[in-house]
Amino acid sequence: MENKEYLQEKINDIETQIQELNNQLSTTQHELKVIGKPIINQNIYELLQDSIRNGIDDTEFSSDDFDVELRMEYDNTVQIENLIFNSQEDMYNDIISRIDKEFRVKNEESDVE
Repeated sequence: MENKEYLQEKINDIETQIQELNNQLSTTQHELKVIGKPIINQNIYELLQDSIRNGIDDTEFSSDDFDVELRMEYDNTVQIENLIFNSQEDMYNDIISRIDKEFRVKNEESDVE
């Protein structure tokens, strides 16, 4: 009996160690991912924020940009069942256009700007 309890305790200790190592692995993988991110300075970051904000602000929405599914309720009120924005590509292009106005892209492979 004593041997069984000893083995169970050893298993529990090993499981605890495995969990701690998994936590360390996860933390270290996250740190590696963060270190590998490209670094931009505050001015560029703010320019990106402004470009995105302006790209969204400059997007003009119309009813054609949305697919609307309506539902009639029992009390004769109409409710929106589903609302789908179907102009994502236009908004994306507006934002990218704003970013392109603010930045030049350097091709890292050939050092050509």
